[in-house]
Amino acid sequence: MQLPVDDIIEWDVLNWSQLIRYWTPIVERLSKESKVLAIGERNGGLSLWLALLGFDVVCTDIVDTGTTAKDLHKKYGVEHKISYQTFDVVNGNLDADSFDLIVAKSVIGGLKGNRSDASTRSFEVQQKAVDNINRLLKPGGYFLSAENLTGNILLQAARRNTGKTQGWRYLHYRELSQLFQSFDLVQTKTFGILPTFFGSKFVNLIMFFINKHLLAFLPTTTKYIAFTTAQK
Repeated sequence: MQLPVDDIIEWDVLNWSQLIRYWTPIVERLSKESKVLAIGERNGGLSLWLALLGFDVVCTDIVDTGTTAKDLHKKYGVEHKISYQTFDVVNGNLDADSFDLIVAKSVIGGLKGNRSDASTRSFEVQQKAVDNINRLLKPGGYFLSAENLTGNILLQAARRNTGKTQGWRYLHYRELSQLFQSFDLVQTKTFGILPTFFGSKFVNLIMFFINKHLLAFLPTTTKYIAFTTAQK
């Protein structure tokens, strides 16, 4: 199947689309009858991916995804595979042991304990959200997480200069082991030294080439995306 990767990933596509490569072996193990929850799905990209693979998906965000994501799903004829709910992963109250698979992309860093109070964005809130995700999973279920890391010094400086440090709490690689401590099995792969969100496709391809070939030579802490597979 030729996947509409641009619509699934949305931005910085060459780097963040590596999640498909890392997560596909897990997804392929699951029955199509599995209960699937997608979190932070404002535009519905991961829900689209999983629906195209044949899963029924609960597409959620703290806002109404039925108004923000349904048009994309209709475009690919999978809206009948997707239901829409509002859900606050920090304070939400879905039933425990309900899902076989939960997915989230670039969600945890933006979480706040109180939606209207930016000062409530903290590691403790991020921990609460991940522990809540663990609670929602059935025994043996998987949480697939793609998250922003602090990354290397050059990237940190670029974020400061462009204001991208506002409204986000970037995870440090060393925090991941604590964040996922409630899970029985955890595997994290990191990717991306330089972003690929420039206006020029050619420049993005060069950045991606550099990322791929520097990956094995630079320390894990220089990468800015963590793809984590966590099993309850």
